[in-house]
Amino acid sequence: MLLLGQCSTTKQLVKQATPNIVLVIVDDLGYSDLGCYGSEIDTKNIDDLASEGIRFTNFYASPNCSPSRAMLMTGMDHHQAGIGAMAVLMGPNQKGKRGYEGYLNNQTVTFSELLKDKGYRTYYTGKWHLGKNKLANPNARGFDKVWWQVGGTPGSHFDWSAPNPRIMNHYFENDLPQKEVPENLFSTDFYTDKLISYLEEDKDKNQPFLGVLSFSAVHLPIHCPESHIDLYEGKYKEGYAALRSKRLQKQKELGIIAEDVELANMPPNASPWEELATEEQLYHARRMEVYAGMVDNVDDNVGKLIAYLKKTGAYDNTLIFLMSDNGGAGFNGYQSKGGKKRYAAADNSIDNLGRKGSNDYIGAGWGSAISTPFRLFKRHISEGGLRIPMIVSGGYLNSIASIKSKFKGVINKNIFTVRDIAPTIQEIVGANYPKVYKGRDLLPQTGKSFAKLLTDNPTLAIHPKDEIFGWELFKRKAVQKDGWKIVWIESDFGKGKWELFNLKEDPTEKNDLADKYPDKLKEMISAWEQYKKENNVIISIGPNKFP
Repeated sequence: MLLLGQCSTTKQLVKQATPNIVLVIVDDLGYSDLGCYGSEIDTKNIDDLASEGIRFTNFYASPNCSPSRAMLMTGMDHHQAGIGAMAVLMGPNQKGKRGYEGYLNNQTVTFSELLKDKGYRTYYTGKWHLGKNKLANPNARGFDKVWWQVGGTPGSHFDWSAPNPRIMNHYFENDLPQKEVPENLFSTDFYTDKLISYLEEDKDKNQPFLGVLSFSAVHLPIHCPESHIDLYEGKYKEGYAALRSKRLQKQKELGIIAEDVELANMPPNASPWEELATEEQLYHARRMEVYAGMVDNVDDNVGKLIAYLKKTGAYDNTLIFLMSDNGGAGFNGYQSKGGKKRYAAADNSIDNLGRKGSNDYIGAGWGSAISTPFRLFKRHISEGGLRIPMIVSGGYLNSIASIKSKFKGVINKNIFTVRDIAPTIQEIVGANYPKVYKGRDLLPQTGKSFAKLLTDNPTLAIHPKDEIFGWELFKRKAVQKDGWKIVWIESDFGKGKWELFNLKEDPTEKNDLADKYPDKLKEMISAWEQYKKENNVIISIGPNKFP
């Protein structure tokens, strides 16, 4: 790992004031949902960040939210950090095992704890989803002021209701439960305003700050404030296949993907657009209109935060990370026609869709569109479930005069993972990762710092070609090494056996090469076994389908 002070540009970094760190997490944002990643949605504020910083096109998360967030906060694999499986689907052979505690365990330390120890004031607003006990809540993991959603699925973006008895959400400000709903609440606006209020309260403190803005948008239910709900009316009447083609062409024009990349196959549970009745097409188009407004509203709130930072003079010394927590949400097992059926008790009439009292999602067809060009979406171990948009920008990045010109709209196509963010932030602020923290023996971080990208070479690769990258969740499993990848997905969405892909030639996983290259398949299965052993992976013997 590069240590601060090892190169001249890094020394220059240290001589400047320690930067503020802002981390923006958008829940379930699709790979192609931002304008700078190929979208037709107006995301000007985020696009401006991309034009001033670095876009990553080969950045990997987990296929689901809490495992990704565990890796983000700790810099280690989620099977080690305590979120080896989603709590609601913990197999009987996983319960009680190390790494499967259901919360950040005592062998982890978060980068927020290390920054607080370095004198940072620390804030968190929004979705947490990493446990609520005294060891795992955000106040215990390094945050001074917190307004947090405990669980994963908001019952509503307009109030604090839980979605159903199986997934209970609780909302707290620090350790105080919150039940009173503010007037005209919309979660995205509220979480942004709350973070700004915390920054404003402490603006005279002579300390750098860490601010995490963790939106529960654009996670279902698709809700939208009235200011944004009709912004995209009529935009999606041609259907999801047409949208995929348009986004693919835009991605090629932007240089996000290569000219010869083909779209992945549509998922088996997406009804062909032309087979839908006119009424169904109108309803599905409205779902995507609402979703697009939801993304647009996220961008407006990012703009609001940036405007505040500039107004207070903090922006020029702030480094901003913006990311999704997993692939876009098409969800498995839900037919494109199934929105009304799943949430029958809600008012999902086309006139009320996206408003209070509705409870719907975009479905598999649009889920594939927001994951363009990749295969499948959230909860899947394919590229569409794993690859995320990730941007590093902010005034601090461009305050280093000698290298400022290097960072204007750079696209880095090398492989990175969400585990790399914690080591990077720690290195930037000079926080060493300890072996023991407050009497607790820690597991080592497995992510790698990319701080040198931000001070020296923005197109640098940090992972060696022979490094093994692995994933496992819901019995779905995958491993990647030097551009080769094997995937095991059940027969509803895959083949129920190992598939082999050459991602350098086939990033959308269209051509299974398992039969053609048996020796390579054997080599990759061996890599999987190594990943499984090193990261304490226990395959559940329980149900393999998300309810």
